[in-house]
Amino acid sequence: MKSQRLIRFFPPPDFLKMPSAGLSIETDCLRLVSFGKKQSHVVLNEAAEFVVEQGTIVNGEILKPNKLLVLLKKIRNEEGVRFARISLPEEKAYVYEAVIPMPEDGEISDSVEFSLEQNIPLAPAETVFDFAVVEGPFSNNNVPSVRVVVSAYPLATAETLVDLLKQAGITPLAMTSESQALARSLILHGDTRPALLVHFLKEKTIIAIVSGGLVRFSTTVSRNLENSEKVLESHEGEKIVESVELLAVRDEVKKVYAYWMSKEGAKTSKDPKGIKSVIVTGYVADMVDISEYLGKHIGTPVFLGNVWQNALSLDTQIPEIEFDDSLRFAIAAGVAL
Repeated sequence: MKSQRLIRFFPPPDFLKMPSAGLSIETDCLRLVSFGKKQSHVVLNEAAEFVVEQGTIVNGEILKPNKLLVLLKKIRNEEGVRFARISLPEEKAYVYEAVIPMPEDGEISDSVEFSLEQNIPLAPAETVFDFAVVEGPFSNNNVPSVRVVVSAYPLATAETLVDLLKQAGITPLAMTSESQALARSLILHGDTRPALLVHFLKEKTIIAIVSGGLVRFSTTVSRNLENSEKVLESHEGEKIVESVELLAVRDEVKKVYAYWMSKEGAKTSKDPKGIKSVIVTGYVADMVDISEYLGKHIGTPVFLGNVWQNALSLDTQIPEIEFDDSLRFAIAAGVAL
């Protein structure tokens, strides 16, 4: 049995034109974002949160599907959501780059599938994947080839969510990784420069490198949900308290930054392939101080993200949500786009 392209789980292209919401399925909360139009301008219709009972989702695994189903039915019945685009947990994602030969028929899916066994610890029959060509065609040892970025997930992860959504009466139109959803909301359309994204969630922090609009590397720093407040309350007065959890995030960010700069041969952020900025979103006691703290230790400009920039213009609409609160919706906004 072969692996499947991720898009094959979902309805045909005509359905992708249907109005839909972006739904971020996180350990502590389901976050819902939907956009609409008003006088030809895109507007934010809704940004809502639905608390998930502790223990329902752990490390990307749905341990209590009935509890999650209740929330999904609530979203369907009370919010009227019939179609949705969904995030997949970053802990379950495998992201890698590969150089693959161009087949004579021009269809490279089979070549990408062949690369799965060489790069991830899953059998093709247990995998769903998607890919994008980021370079080529070019000659690789006299063989016409392309460089691709591949995102893969366990088949069971996607199937479980699809089944729950359908039971709730919600049709899934598309699924994407949390990191790629962050890229869609936080990287301005058309900006191909490398950037490092840091998104704080209660049970983990997602760290991703985006270049050319695509996630090229991602990782997570996990922590016990019961101790998550150590990071969330890591601010006292005007001083950041360096908790063990915060230090772990800081060190991982520095490691990822160094990895990319070395990989791309860039010595400074001024080099064409170097990281130009770090964008921070999520939920921490004081996001401004956290961004300043990370910037000081990385040596690269760090900014708080604008999660709405690719959806609507603040010149035509000011969303009815506080800026600090909007930072929690970075994934849901990216999925909704």
